[in-house]
Amino acid sequence: MKHPNRAARALSLLLSAILVLLSASCAKKDEKDAADPGNTPAVTQSDAASDAGENAAEVPETEATKPLAYLGAHDFEGRTFTVLVSGMDNSEWRQNNIDADAENPEIINSSRFNRNIEVEDTLNVTLASIEQFGNGGIVMGELKAAVKANDEIYNTTQLCCTDAAKITLEGYFADLRTLPGVSLEEPWWDARSIEDMTIRGQLYHAVNAICIASYNATFAILFNKELAAEYHLESPYQDVLDGKWTYDALKGMMNGVSTDLDGNGKMDDHDLFGLCLWVDAITGAVNSGLEYCAQVGEDGLLALTLDTEHVQDIVDKFISFAADPEITADYIFKGYSSYDLFAGNHALFYMQEINRITAFRDMEADFGVLPMPKFNEEQPVYRSCVAENDGVLLSVPIVITDAEFTGVVLDALACLSERYVMPAYYEITLQRKAARDEESGQMLDIIFSTRAYDLGWIYQVGALKNSMKDIVQGASPNISALVQKRKSIANRMINTVNEFYEENGN
Repeated sequence: MKHPNRAARALSLLLSAILVLLSASCAKKDEKDAADPGNTPAVTQSDAASDAGENAAEVPETEATKPLAYLGAHDFEGRTFTVLVSGMDNSEWRQNNIDADAENPEIINSSRFNRNIEVEDTLNVTLASIEQFGNGGIVMGELKAAVKANDEIYNTTQLCCTDAAKITLEGYFADLRTLPGVSLEEPWWDARSIEDMTIRGQLYHAVNAICIASYNATFAILFNKELAAEYHLESPYQDVLDGKWTYDALKGMMNGVSTDLDGNGKMDDHDLFGLCLWVDAITGAVNSGLEYCAQVGEDGLLALTLDTEHVQDIVDKFISFAADPEITADYIFKGYSSYDLFAGNHALFYMQEINRITAFRDMEADFGVLPMPKFNEEQPVYRSCVAENDGVLLSVPIVITDAEFTGVVLDALACLSERYVMPAYYEITLQRKAARDEESGQMLDIIFSTRAYDLGWIYQVGALKNSMKDIVQGASPNISALVQKRKSIANRMINTVNEFYEENGN
């Protein structure tokens, strides 16, 4: 990035100070360490922002209390730290979370700009990014070519989850746990991503506060408040806070809503549905019931865990409405516009990802956001999985020559992303501009504090996800039969994963 003139820099730092006073560090706490968000509301980010503002006002910042003081003194003599930013090639998902423009007043851009300036000035580095949006094969090919040539083009990468997994198994990434300066235990690293993606003590990809795309790719539900009022339905917010937001509660709210508005005897996009569904959400439903396609066991190895009685119970409950064309519009399979359905008041609920919130900023009817439901009220916590085809994972190419330089700058970026960028993204972009009520902010607290990552979907084990999607479109819902059909392929993939981690273990 180019350095601004002194006036622009002064203004940016002033904005940074204001942002810190108004916003909170978006600390992510694993639900095992936090109060149950389904029964006792945790401290919200807005509350934390107030506390942070008071503390910042009372305690003047010194050299010892500056955010990056924990790293110690470093002078990297102006070296360039380059991030490869990849992802889907459309305007909705083209997100470069490194680059920033001094002239752009948007708060999310300003927060990145201030972060970059502070990292550059503190460590004497220059930050740069290379965008490679679009075809994942091309991106992976270029990255592999660079590594094979021992060409240190990228210090770190943000790749689509499935791409990062493929590259990992070919030996192109370094173990993040071995990098000096990387503070994986700090809140700017997603603790759940570290827990879910550590195999045999090794971690080649994870999520931290730089990875906004993974926040955007978290499964959630939107609901049309105008339609809810029209059908005299109670707001589901209190159910969420009381731990009673379940698939039975969701289905109960949809009962009697679907209507053949044009009277042509069939349900289509001119009619009213209880739910507008992205078919991939069935994988999020499995995870929301605290189950995984594949998970790391007590022996530290990945194991296929989809074939259980509880997974079958979750699927049966989910498809009782999701596979019913009289209740649910599978908009992709039917070729409908999800925007026209939800924004046009043709669906009470919309099950997709957090990123869709911003698509409905201009929607006339008010809407709210909800976490994915629990399987039942006895389930202790909510669980909101990150969709592997839209989220990104952060990795470090194995050809880096200075591990300390890469580790220190990477952690500094993550730390200040947590301090500056996440509050701007979370509180301003989502809570204040897109989600339209205070309760949606509470829901976002719950959603982001209960995220999870399923290595079965990420490593595309046995193509089981595609088989799961087929269930929503009418295929047999028998999970045991489905797994048995794909088991040999799935186990070969799992063995490949485990053999890689065993060979590279200490």
